[in-house]
Formats: sequence, C-alpha cells, structure tokens
Amino acid sequence: MKLLFILKERFYSSSKSSYGLINSSLHLIKYLEQFNTECKVTTVIDYNSIDKEVFDFKPDIVIIEALWVSAEKLKELSSIKRYENIKWIVRVHSDMGFLSSETLAVKYINDYIELNNDNIIVSLNNKKFVEHLSDSMNYNFLYLPNIINIKDKNYEKSIETNIINIGCFGSLRLLKNQCFQAMCAIKAANKLNKILKFHITADIDADADKNPVLKNLKELFKNTKHELIVHSWLENEDFHKLIKQMDLGLQISYTETFNIVTADFINNDKLIVVGETIDWIPSILKTSTIDYKKAMNKIIFAYKYRNSGFIKSLMRKNLDKYNKIAEKEWIKLIINDII
Repeated sequence: MKLLFILKERFYSSSKSSYGLINSSLHLIKYLEQFNTECKVTTVIDYNSIDKEVFDFKPDIVIIEALWVSAEKLKELSSIKRYENIKWIVRVHSDMGFLSSETLAVKYINDYIELNNDNIIVSLNNKKFVEHLSDSMNYNFLYLPNIINIKDKNYEKSIETNIINIGCFGSLRLLKNQCFQAMCAIKAANKLNKILKFHITADIDADADKNPVLKNLKELFKNTKHELIVHSWLENEDFHKLIKQMDLGLQISYTETFNIVTADFINNDKLIVVGETIDWIPSILKTSTIDYKKAMNKIIFAYKYRNSGFIKSLMRKNLDKYNKIAEKEWIKLIINDII
C-alpha cells in the first residue's frame, strides 16, 4: 500500500516545510508506516506538477491536502489509463467559517461531487462537520481526522518572573481572532502585574505589513508597556523549541476543525487556552471568543496553574483519546482499499 500526500508550496519563510499541513501529513505518515504502508509527502508549485509526482511514486492513494486542485484537473488525472486504479482523496482542513471566507471553496467541493467519480473522494477532518455538511450538500463526506504522535511527557516547571510569555501562533486571519486574544492577554498581564510578551507568527514577504490583523496588532501594543514579538515560520523542531519558552498558549479562534498548534503545545507540556470549536480539548481550558472578561480570567487561570501536572495529564488523555478514534478511521481506509 502506497500513499502520496501532495501539498501546494507556500512561501511563508525561507523554509518550505514550516506550515501546518506539512506537519499534519508528517504525523500521519509516521503513524501509517507501521502498517506496512509506504508513504511520501511532497509539495508542488501548482497542480500541473502533480502528474510527475504520481508517475514517479506510483501510489495506490493520492491525498490532496486542502482545496487548491480544480475538479477539471482531477478529472483529467483520474482518466489517465495508468492511474485508473488510484483513489484520489481531497482532504479539507477547514470548517464552514474558514470555507466561507474563501471565494471558491464550496464551489470546488461541489465541482468534485458533480464529477460523480467513485475514485475521487472528498474528506473532512472534523466529525461534526462531516455530519452537517453531508446533510447540507447531499454527499457522504469521508471522515479523515488528524493523528498526532504524542511525545513522552516532560513536566518542567515554569519559573515565576515579572514577564509572561504567551504564544498565539498560526496564520494571521480575521477568523483566528488574534486581536481579541491580544487584548485579553494584555488585560490578564495587567491584572497579574506582569509585562506581556505576546508571540505570533507572520509571513516575512514584502506584503506582510498589508495584513490587517498584523497592522492592528502592532497598533494595539504601540502605547503599552507590553511587547508584540513577531516570529517567522520555523521548521518544526525549532517551533517546538519556541513553544517550550512560552508560559502558555492561546488559540481562541472563532472556527477550527483540529488546530495542530494546540496539539504542539500539549506535546510540549504547555497549557493552552482555546475556543469552544476545538472540541477535543478539556472544557477546563476552553473560553468565550467574544467575552473579554471570561477570556481574561481563563488566561489568568491557565497562568496560575501552568505547572499543574493534573491539567497537563488531562490534556494528554484527551489528545490520546482523539488519536485512538482517528487511527480507526485511517485503518478502515487502508483495509477498504486493499479489499
């Protein structure tokens, strides 16, 4: 069994392997390889480069990560004689909130469905979204969740200083709610009598300052004693080192399906406060995406209990439970394809 994961190249930094979809695919590959599967993840400039990658690797299943390949191109590829037995799976990582902000996202999904080709399958990585979108669009979407390889625990204690380091990493997008999170973090730091260092990730290209979220974050911190620290996109190992420097993390997003940054914080034994859409996180670390006071109080709570072995253990148990369910879905996919 051979699986080829294909992603579109993104140039957030000098590294081409620094964004969430790459890391998501690598986690999956590490898990799937224990089942006598041969896996590969590759990035291409555009969908015209897919044919070469498929021809070279000769996979049984091709997984297109995210919505960037047109239905017309998938139809063309699947109709090639040498690829007639390949399953083509488009894997969507967004919930309706993010999809609705992309002009062609739902059209792409509809175009795939209208091909009516058994070898072209659309999958989602959130169980509830599978249920609701299947009902809405009259199509049985496949559920293919993330899998995260859980590292050994290492409960190092965070030392008390006059500084609080909070990591709010990921793409700067309106639906990620970063400005709200920054305001709540500033209020929490003031209550704790701390100087806040608020860490984010941003593109480093020439157009970075045109991002409205980044521009507003910079203005928000301008006349305060607190500091906004902007990091470029990092290789996975370096990103984990950065997380270890944080006191806690924030991902109080309006809409998510999984959120790999949250899993990265858990893997590094750091508490992280999230919005309710990240449904696999224990409720003790969830808060409102619109209520400043609730979010501020949850940040203060997470900081005060940042060294709690009980809460860290609870986070790990939830991630492990999520993994066990996810593993069954991927095993089902492999077995069905073999049959």
